[in-house]
Amino acid sequence: MKIVMKRLVACILIIQVFLMPVMTIKVCAAPPFDSFESLSPRINSGFSGEGNAGEPLSPDKAEGYFVDVNGNILMSINVWGNVNHPGQVVVPEGSNISTLISMAGGPTGDYNLKKVRINRAYPDERGKMTYLVDLEKYIKTGDRSTLMDLQPNDTVIIPESKALDVGTILGIVGIVLSIYTISTD
Repeated sequence: MKIVMKRLVACILIIQVFLMPVMTIKVCAAPPFDSFESLSPRINSGFSGEGNAGEPLSPDKAEGYFVDVNGNILMSINVWGNVNHPGQVVVPEGSNISTLISMAGGPTGDYNLKKVRINRAYPDERGKMTYLVDLEKYIKTGDRSTLMDLQPNDTVIIPESKALDVGTILGIVGIVLSIYTISTD
């Protein structure tokens, strides 16, 4: 029995050695900024377009917006966490969190869309700076009312799922079997 157990432990440890690095490496590089060829150097150049309901933007609301060479109003949003291309993403004015995640390459396989956090650069009219959004609800129902419009310089954080993956389970089993084998010798 001890020989079988030692061989089993040896096999699990060998599998761990070869699989763990492959299963835990994550690419966290943002796409190069020069891929946004249409961006104009006129960032924050006193844009005075219109806000909601046709009212002119006040200077404090215009901050963070910029215009590309085609006249599109854009803004930069920071994306952290479990998306394929984290980093700073340029999105059109009025974009929501679904658009942002799509432009960041979509979520990775180990995401938790129930607790997506939006941190505002500036407090809203109620003084609130942080929001939690449940995108799983949107995915299941298609109800777009749960999607928030983004503001310039927001930071959106896609948290990691807390579920155990195969590598973690193999690691735990390997450690337990190693301790058991050592303690029975």
